[in-house]
Amino acid sequence: MEPAPIALVVALAQESRAVRRCLASVRGWHTEGFHGLTGRFVRQPIVLVQAGIGGDRARRALLAASGRFPFRAAWSVGFAGGLVEGLRPGDLVCPGVVLKDDGRTGQAFPVAPARMAVIAALSAASIPLADGALLSVDSPIRSPEAKRAAHLRTSAVAVDMEAVGVAEAAERLGIPWLAIKSVVDGADEPLPGFLAGCTTSRGDLRWRGVLWSLAAGSRRRTLRRLARASRLAALALQRGLEAALPAWSP
Repeated sequence: MEPAPIALVVALAQESRAVRRCLASVRGWHTEGFHGLTGRFVRQPIVLVQAGIGGDRARRALLAASGRFPFRAAWSVGFAGGLVEGLRPGDLVCPGVVLKDDGRTGQAFPVAPARMAVIAALSAASIPLADGALLSVDSPIRSPEAKRAAHLRTSAVAVDMEAVGVAEAAERLGIPWLAIKSVVDGADEPLPGFLAGCTTSRGDLRWRGVLWSLAAGSRRRTLRRLARASRLAALALQRGLEAALPAWSP
């Protein structure tokens, strides 16, 4: 009997494209305002869920998709920001715990024990991993100073906005979960506020915002830097998934 599918939950269309490169027999689906793809990785059935930005959308998207697909596990997959020196674009984080930011040390959501098999597979593939917690926030942490403060407060090594929503939905569904994130911006790199106008809440590019930003010289340079970093992060994410997915046991 074929195993039930694994849900790979992403926020952005760019993350979705990186995951799609790993899949065969791809088909689209829509439900309750969310969309994604079904496909296969070798013998693993996969459901890709593009949730959009934020933990609330990630939680609602996974729960909505679970009404259509009988998931056996959920992974929060995509990009993250570094909170410690040494993390650079394309470095991977597979945390043992995700912290829901509460302004203090964060509410902890431990990932599934099967993470250790994934860590071993990534190590065997010579894919470097950052060791530490992932902080999941409601709003982007933009400045190097705020990133350092978040690390000092929580000890997290990286930050995202969706993993805690996947963790909450997976716990409600009674299925194991995991997070694999690829760093786009390092701890010493600012994340400009104008990026909010370049992406819709569903995670798709807002082309008017991109073109408007390209018209300004300083913003054009920032967009080019982030585009290069995003390409590195997407390639690393694809490589990481290709090593990690075969290691996940039903």
